[in-house]
Amino acid sequence: MKKLNYLLMLILMLGGCSYKNNPIALEPYKADYAGKNVQNKTTVFLSEVKDMRKDQRSIGYVLEDSKKTVTLYSEDNFKQKYKNGLGYALNIAGFNTNISKNDASIIVEVFIKDITLVYTNETFDENLKGQIVVQVVVKEGQKVLTFNFKQKSSKWITPSYNSKDIAPFLHELFTDSINDVVSKLATL
Repeated sequence: MKKLNYLLMLILMLGGCSYKNNPIALEPYKADYAGKNVQNKTTVFLSEVKDMRKDQRSIGYVLEDSKKTVTLYSEDNFKQKYKNGLGYALNIAGFNTNISKNDASIIVEVFIKDITLVYTNETFDENLKGQIVVQVVVKEGQKVLTFNFKQKSSKWITPSYNSKDIAPFLHELFTDSINDVVSKLATL
């Protein structure tokens, strides 16, 4: 009977401490844009958003003792979420996005180059780090401008054994990235 109790305790301890790697879902962009607005109702056509990452499901990993133990993943369509969020933020900033490609004064293409989240089980230091790298190509008449945006952030969260606890951090990174792109377009 004693052996059975020890075995049961061991199973509970090991089962309760395992990392639950569920797909991370990204919330839709909310009305968080508070940057510069355009004054002259500039017309923008958001031509495309492409996800250039090799593995579009993988968005990071869990690092334990300098080893990648778990890959973080998502089933979300990041290019569609980014396109929807960017379109919404452009409208908030005063851009007119309800226009055809031929009539737009600015044509924008966005390329998602990298999304990486790294979670470590640090107790007193920042244990969640992330970055999103986006390239934006802006065509304004005959001019073609290319901008690279790298949104980096880190923070401490309570020790987590569930990948869904990382989702709010991913949402913050995406929101900040979208806001940076719109702010840059508002200054052109």
